[in-house]
This record gives sequence, structure tokens and C-alpha cells, in this order.
Amino acid sequence: MSRVVTDTDSAAPLWLPEPARMFPEQPYRDLLAIGGVTEPVSWVQKWKTQLAHLSPAPTAHPSLLWGGWLPLLERCRQLVDSGERHVLGLNGPIGAGKSTLLALITRLARELDLPIAVASIDDLYLPWTERKQAMAGNPFGVLRGPPGSHDPALAQAAIAQWRRGGTLVLPRFDKRLRQGEGDRCGQWQGEPQLLLLDGWLLGCREIPEATLQALLSSESYAAEKRFAGTHSATADRLISLIPPGLSAEEQAWLPIWNCHLKSYQPLWQELSALWQLRPQRWSLARRWRFQAEARQRRLSGSALPMERLEGLVRSCIYSLPPNWYQNLSAEAVILLDSRRRCLWSGPGPQADFHPQSALESSSATG
Repeated sequence: MSRVVTDTDSAAPLWLPEPARMFPEQPYRDLLAIGGVTEPVSWVQKWKTQLAHLSPAPTAHPSLLWGGWLPLLERCRQLVDSGERHVLGLNGPIGAGKSTLLALITRLARELDLPIAVASIDDLYLPWTERKQAMAGNPFGVLRGPPGSHDPALAQAAIAQWRRGGTLVLPRFDKRLRQGEGDRCGQWQGEPQLLLLDGWLLGCREIPEATLQALLSSESYAAEKRFAGTHSATADRLISLIPPGLSAEEQAWLPIWNCHLKSYQPLWQELSALWQLRPQRWSLARRWRFQAEARQRRLSGSALPMERLEGLVRSCIYSLPPNWYQNLSAEAVILLDSRRRCLWSGPGPQADFHPQSALESSSATG
């Protein structure tokens, strides 16, 4: 099980609305300070007034609205006010609610007259023919999801040109096309001051080849400790061994996915800051995604077939096992429980994670 450990347990911030008081106060105050909020109590009162006039009301749980979304918006506002063009990255697993967040940020930014654009790593998928070639033969049987299915160089070049004063031009992706496999559907262009970019693999970095091979061939504690010691300030923050549930073919493809991450690094370097939505257990990502698909089926009568959905979910968990790749150097971390409520919210350097020993049978029941 993954959890956040702090030096001292802190009482909940009583100055927040009662349903939101699910996380400790001090890390939260420190998080607000990142966005320039120096008077949290008056900040809460201001937002209470603004939210009272917002219709329809946000659907996120109050703990997540106050613990994550509004602090993120304040950070966006601060970056916009800097006068420079910035990219803020949002990492979060599938099903965590990133799309819902971006829709809310877009609404609030419009009301606050903040020139913010939002995009997803999904918008960067390769065109159909190229994507089929890139994903040919992969063990998950998917044509989108894992590293290698995107065109990060296109996005990096577009962002660099925009930062020099040009227009930001990015492709758009419609997952309803190609019988649910999706394809590009035109492009978006504008001149925002801030781009908010989300994705499940945002900020993930390649593991050195020799280290990865050692991890794949050895189950020794010493091998884990050596790896953790080079990737974390705390050597005892150990990763797991090969996650259970991977087939031999899926294990064989891990070096391929790992190698694909090289091409994403120039794009990650464009990020001014990175925020992370982190589940209490990684197996929750599967549950959330299946719940979302069930809602889609009820509302529209259409959804991905279960077999294809299972492959997509597995590819977004097992292509980059999270205990190996998701201990990010994030500016901020928001920890979610099974109901997407915020359990902890604070600066990334204050978050100390005890990785799960497994993905808790995410390939089975979630």
C-alpha cells in the first residue's frame, strides 16, 4: 500500500468547509504558498463566494476541490501573472479525474479572465498509420496508451515556438474515431499565457538500461537498494520487484517501453512545474477506468468492448510499472483514496512514499 508519511501528524485545516477537512494542515499551507497564497483563511472566504455563484457546481468531492483543484488554479494564475509563457504538467493515472479537472479549470479560468489552454498527452498520439506501425506486435494488443504511441517531438517544437512569441498550434485527438481506436481530428491554435498539459506518463523518465536489466534478472534486495539510492534522496524508498501479473511477453517488452521514454525527455524539459495525482493504491486506476466506462455506457449506450478496455488499462499500468516510474520530482502531490477524495496535499519534496509490494492484483479485481 502507498501512503504519505510526514514527520508529524497535523490537524486538519478547520478553516476549510467541513467536508474538505480530510488532509493535514501544514503541508496544505505550504502547497498554497507555492501558488502565492499567504492568507489561507481569507483565500477560502473569497473562493466560497465565487463558488456560490458557479453553476453548475463542481462535482469533485470538497476535499479534492479545496485540496487539489483550487490550489492548482492559484498556481496557474501565478504563472500567468509572471508575464512569461509557461507549461504546467499534471501527472495522474487513468481514471483519476484529470479530464474533469481540466474542464473545471477551463470554466474558472474563463470567469477569471486567465488566458489558459489545456491539452492532453492523448492529443499527441501519432497519426493512425504511423501509430499502427509503432504499436505493432505489442503484448497488450493496443494501438494507443503506452510510450511510443505519441509524437512528443511535435509538441516540444510547437511549445518552443510558442514560447518565443508565436502562436501555439497543437493537434487534437478524438478517441471515438476508427471504431474507438481514435485518430487526429484537426488542430487547436491560440496564444495563451499558460498551457496545462496532462497525462498518465507525464514526467516519467527512462531507467538506465543496465539498471533495468538488473531489475528484470535479479530479485535481490541489494539490487533494489542500489537503484533506489540513485533515484531518490532516501535510499530506503525502495521500488518493487517485477509486478506480479505480467506475462513473459509483457516483461520482455519492458525495455522497449523504457527506451521509448528517451524521446519524451525534451518535452518534459519544457515543463515549468509538475503536479501529481497519486492514488492510495495503484490498483485503483483500473477500478476508476472501468467505472468511467460503465458510466459512458449508461449515458450514451456506447463504450469500449471489455477486452479492448482491459488491454488499454493494462498498457497504462504495466508498460511503465508505477513503483518503478512514478516516483516523480513533482512540485506538488495530491494523494487520492478509492473515492477520489484528497487524503494529503502538499509540496512534492514533503511527500515520502512507501511503495506497494505489488499492484494488488490490478489485473484481476482492481
